[in-house]
Amino acid sequence: MRAPRLLLTLRLLIAVGVAKLAGVAIRAIGRQGTHTPGLIARKLYPGIIGAIRHPARVVVVTGTNGKTTVSNLLTEALLGEGMRVASNRIGSNLAAGIATTLVGAVSWTGKPRVDIAVLEMDERSAKLVLPGLAPDVLVCMNLTRDSIKRNAHPAYIAWIVSSALSESTSLVLNADDLIASSLGTEANPRTYFAVDRLPTDGTTPRGAAVDVAICPVCDSRLEWDYWRFNHIGKAHCPTGDFRSPEATFRATEIDASAGRVTLELDGESRQARLINDNIVNVYNEIAVAATLDRLGVTKDRIVAAFEHLEPPTTRFALEVVGRVQLVRLLTKGLVGVACSRAFEYLATFAGRKAIVLNIDEVSERVTEVENTAWTYDADYEYLANDSLGQVVVGGVRRYDQALRLAIAGVDPARIVTVQSEIAGADQVELEGVDDVFNLHSVHNAVITGTPVQERLRARLQERQ
Repeated sequence: MRAPRLLLTLRLLIAVGVAKLAGVAIRAIGRQGTHTPGLIARKLYPGIIGAIRHPARVVVVTGTNGKTTVSNLLTEALLGEGMRVASNRIGSNLAAGIATTLVGAVSWTGKPRVDIAVLEMDERSAKLVLPGLAPDVLVCMNLTRDSIKRNAHPAYIAWIVSSALSESTSLVLNADDLIASSLGTEANPRTYFAVDRLPTDGTTPRGAAVDVAICPVCDSRLEWDYWRFNHIGKAHCPTGDFRSPEATFRATEIDASAGRVTLELDGESRQARLINDNIVNVYNEIAVAATLDRLGVTKDRIVAAFEHLEPPTTRFALEVVGRVQLVRLLTKGLVGVACSRAFEYLATFAGRKAIVLNIDEVSERVTEVENTAWTYDADYEYLANDSLGQVVVGGVRRYDQALRLAIAGVDPARIVTVQSEIAGADQVELEGVDDVFNLHSVHNAVITGTPVQERLRARLQERQ
């Protein structure tokens, strides 16, 4: 038996060494090397995610939306605690990217050289990642309707994740998500987070996408204590068969004007800095707090961490140029629920608005065609009000986007289409505008979102 084990160990070390050399070569030519080293490692040793030595603790962050932001915030908070952290926060949340991060977390001889790994994981990759990884903690932000071409009902995605979980993994789950909160089995230790009822919440679901309406036990229609969006809120079955779980970590009083939030942390109340008043980032903040507590960070240190934590600028950035607010906001193309949250947040700004809208996915342009039905899962109706002066739509599907805007009630006279995504920044009318929004998707965040932001900033500076 010893010889086969020695051969496997040698093969593993070869895979680690070759992957490391590939990463060095890729970075030497100016690339980040987040994906290819892991592809090579998995080719040479298919079970490397499970075979490679892991850090003492491993945290996986998954879900439809928010996993990149939460992974980044957790990483920064743990670095602030003096820990050595390995993270794939610069991208690649599939199996190959996670393998790259694990290879980078060990020495050339395979010994761990970090204290903890924080790994963002695409939820569809769970069966390729979780059985070998067996993380100490898995955080699930939400499971909502995603790209039509790659995901089925979110309950199916929940099944994929649950079927790959180890019973030893502690779960940090969104109690307000009726699907994500059901992950795992009774054997999994659970911590729930939530956002308490807000003045804007109702008790009757509305909008384009509502994926849970009936009791999972008896099929009775659910009643809502509060409903926020999609199937996010707090619900119960009138027969008593089902109820949303109670969260021990909650964001309660949100004061957007003061930039403060009250965090209920397992029975203790703390005032903390609000990292962002968008509801998705309120969820992100309380999820980070719950996870840090699970990792043993004191409550006072958790609150202190939020004083300097910020969402990644590719997700959100707000700057004031003269008297105009320039807002960069990720608006996740192909994902109607995520787009609805961006549109809803945009609508909360009281001033006169102009929008540069580039939310088509760059990955779809050359070899594939996305079913544009996803745009009808998004509530473009949030944009149909008199405060919107103009929306400039760029990209290959600009006419599909313009049609959806018009159907939603946006005045066609206010819709401008341009072939180039970046050129839209030059077409938007800035006269009399209080807020300018740069809406982009995930894969065009750098090639489109960044130059659009720079051009809008320059134009606003010129007007001063």
